[in-house]
This record gives sequence, structure tokens and C-alpha cells, in this order.
Amino acid sequence: MPRRKRVPGSNTSDSPKTVAFATVGCRLNQAETETVAEEFSAHGWKILSFRETADVYFVNTCTVTGRADRSSRQLIHRARRQNGDAIIVAAGCFATGAAEELAQSGEVDLVLGMQEKLRPFDFLPHDGRPASPLVRVSGAELVLRPAIGSLISGRSRAFLKVQDGCDHSCTYCAVTIVRGRSRSVHLAQVQDALKRIVDAGFEEVVLTGVDLSAWGRDLDCEPGDFVDLVEAAAAAGLPRVRLSSLEPWLLTPETVARLTVIDAWCEHLHLSLQSADTEVLERMDRFFDLGVLRESLAELLTRRPNATIGADLIAGFPGESEEALEKTLRFIKDGPLHYTHVFPFSPRPGTIATKLPNRIHSLTIKQRAGLLRDAGNRSRIDHLASAIGSEAELLVEGDGKTGYTRSFLRTRLRNRDAPPRQRIIVALTELNAEKGYLYAETKA
Repeated sequence: MPRRKRVPGSNTSDSPKTVAFATVGCRLNQAETETVAEEFSAHGWKILSFRETADVYFVNTCTVTGRADRSSRQLIHRARRQNGDAIIVAAGCFATGAAEELAQSGEVDLVLGMQEKLRPFDFLPHDGRPASPLVRVSGAELVLRPAIGSLISGRSRAFLKVQDGCDHSCTYCAVTIVRGRSRSVHLAQVQDALKRIVDAGFEEVVLTGVDLSAWGRDLDCEPGDFVDLVEAAAAAGLPRVRLSSLEPWLLTPETVARLTVIDAWCEHLHLSLQSADTEVLERMDRFFDLGVLRESLAELLTRRPNATIGADLIAGFPGESEEALEKTLRFIKDGPLHYTHVFPFSPRPGTIATKLPNRIHSLTIKQRAGLLRDAGNRSRIDHLASAIGSEAELLVEGDGKTGYTRSFLRTRLRNRDAPPRQRIIVALTELNAEKGYLYAETKA
């Protein structure tokens, strides 16, 4: 069947063109999506919910797991069902790795790679759906620009992308294949972006990257590390600075000592741990000292007792023994980890892990993922309960009813609403264990 053509936004002569966004995956993807949304807004486009009928649907995809691939496909299919005449844009990690598959699917009009997705108007068709899908996927960008998310989204926190790519070669990871080598945004550019965030009235920034721990290592003229980023954000006048996920490579007691003296730093770490068994880590090609990591986390909790520590974990990696699983379960309790994000192992095309022996049955993987999640949930509830009776600073979300403390405890106000995007002092009074948040009351 030939494609129907329709000029985006042509339903009335004076109506603005409309675009809807969906994001799969991490905070870095979210920051990039919101940067693209700002670009559309600057061109006069109206941004709609993904559930609405739009002229263009922009799906920022992820390929970290098989589930992420499926979610990306489902969102594309949903967009096509909602408006058969719309231009469907598939962008990002999954789109880069599966460009030809998507182009042949009949549902996608434009496939954009990692470099191209931040410049959508260089590639977007201007006269409706193209006769055949356009694929614009090149190599990873050598020069990295900062990407600021949330400036137009109404969120309480701004997301700032300061790094992309990765120089490690973890055997399970396809993200490094599509995002390329590690690249850092120069400090001067970071400082300019931070000024924009402060001028926009934000009280908190989340610094994001694929391997945030590697920031600065490729900047010969500006040596530094992620602690220097936190110091720069604090110096810009931001009262709350949060880090997205960190690799454990450079987390040492010395680094923790530098980090914890920065008042603006929010006492919350999320680690890309994946396993607490040395042999499994070796098969993953992840070489770091678990003993040093334990020492670093102990130092963190000594200096910031209210800190929250979370981690990504992979369940059922090839060759993972029952003993290896038990070591990771013990690390959740003793590490400690206050919450976990658990990913059942799924082989990613093009990675070394697809060829590793001693693959584990899918039912066993599912069972192990359940054990890790259960342990993480118990730790999370215990951690939340330990905060009852204390006071905390809350950054209020847009609904005026919910927010997060500096240590990333999800909290709901009980006695009254509060102004969105404001920092207030609250008393933490009660735990809702089923929903995983604390109740709080504002201080008079």
C-alpha cells in the first residue's frame, strides 16, 4: 500500500505543528529527549502527551536489555496506531543498532543515530511522510555538547549531560557499541550550562553520563573528575547537586572524603555494580576491587550517615554459581545497598557475552532476579523506616504533594500542599511500605 502524505500540522492553516515524545531507558536518555523537546519548542512546535494525536512522534530508544528493545518497538507501534499519517522518528541506542530492521518494519519514517538525534531539524521531512524510510546513522560524535533536560518540561530537577560513551568493554554491554568511546564536555561549557539552569530557577541538577566516573579523563587541557563537576555545580549556586549512576572504578575512600565535604552534594550514590562476585565480574570484564568499594561505602556512611546507596545488578550472567549469587545477596545486606535495580541477563547482539559458555536457564534467571529484588526491597523498606522521626529537606515536585529528600527518599506531604520546585523542611512521620514512600508534614 502506498504511503499517505500529510504535511505535519496541516489540519488548520494557523495551528502549530505538534510533537510527542517517549523515552526508554536511563536518565541520560531522558536528558537528551528533553533537549530535543526544547529544540522543537524553539521552532514553534506544540508538545503533546504521547497518548495524544500528534504530527510527529519521537521515540528515544534504549538497547540495554531485551526488554528495552521490546519497549522501544511497542512505543513505535503504539504511535503508528494512534496516527497512521504521523511521522514516526526512532532515535538513540536501539535505533542505531537496529536501523535496517526498523526501516523495513513499515512503521518508522526516520531513524536517527546518536549524533543525529540531537539535530532533528537537519533531517525531519518537511512535506509529510517520506515515500520510503530515511536512515541517518553515523559514527559517534567526536565533539560532545552539553545537553540540558527539564528546562521546558516542568520537572523539579534539571538533568545535565556532561559525558557520553565508554572506554570499557564489558562483555554484556551493547550501549558502548552504539555510543562510542568516552567523551567529556569541557568544564567551561558545563559552567555555561549550569548558569542556564540556575537562571531558569532550578534548585537541583542531576549530572548524567554513560560513564560519569570517566568525566575529564579525555580532557588533557582540563584534568579533573566527577567530584570537580559537583564542585562546579555548587559554585554556580545550585543548592542541590545529584550524581546519576557511577561506575565503581574510581570510588575510593579519598574520593568519598572529597565528595562529602561539598554541602550541595545530595547524599545519594547509584552504582553500576552488576555483581559482588569476583569471578562473575572477571567474566564481565569488569575489574575493580570489591574490598576498596566496601571501604569506600563505609567511609561514606561514616561521613554522611543518612546517605542512600543503590546499585544496578545483573541476575543469571553466564557461569554465575549459587555461591556467586549468595555473595551478591550478602553485599545487598552488608554493603550496604539500600535499593537495587535488577536486570535479568539477556544476551545483546554483537556482545561477547552471547558466546560465553555455561548459560543459565531462563527460569533460573527469573528466580535469581526475584531473590535479588526481594533482598533489595527489604533493604529499601528498612532504610525508609530508619528515617521516621527525623527532619529532611524536600524538593517539591510539580504536583505540590510529593518530592524527594536530599538522600533520594520518596516522600508525600500529608498536612498541606507546598509550592512546586521549592525546598522545604519536613518531618518524616510514617512509612507506606506497600508503595515504598514516606509520609511527611511541613514544618510551621
